[in-house]
Amino acid sequence: MERIYHTWDKWECYPAGFYEVHPPDGMSTEDAEIAYRDFLSNLDLFSDNLQRVITEWKNSCEHYLTNEKMNRIAWMGQAAMCIYCGIPSRFRGGYNLLTNEQKIKADQLALDYINKWMANNGYQKLTNDDIKSKTVADLY
Repeated sequence: MERIYHTWDKWECYPAGFYEVHPPDGMSTEDAEIAYRDFLSNLDLFSDNLQRVITEWKNSCEHYLTNEKMNRIAWMGQAAMCIYCGIPSRFRGGYNLLTNEQKIKADQLALDYINKWMANNGYQKLTNDDIKSKTVADLY
């Protein structure tokens, strides 16, 4: 896979708040993590926003989904939450509040949308083994 780079000022996720350090107004850290858990466990809502990520965030997807050395499943979940309601990736700890079954379903759904993006952009489909074997850091 050819890696595509974009500078941070071209990433759609940046102005959306992906890298902010505070939760949206009125939320505590715990509130943001619980919201992330609830979001990932609502597969219809999660799916709708994964679709938004692969449709609306062209540069961010190119930059992150062509990087074989990062956890692309984690990035997709965090990106979907951010595009949905502005909760930054920093509050990804909500993933650990899911049951193992919920984690498996959320991860598979994220992988499905990664593969939709891959197919739409001329890349080969990825398996769970492909994703995990190339991941250096676990962002969850």
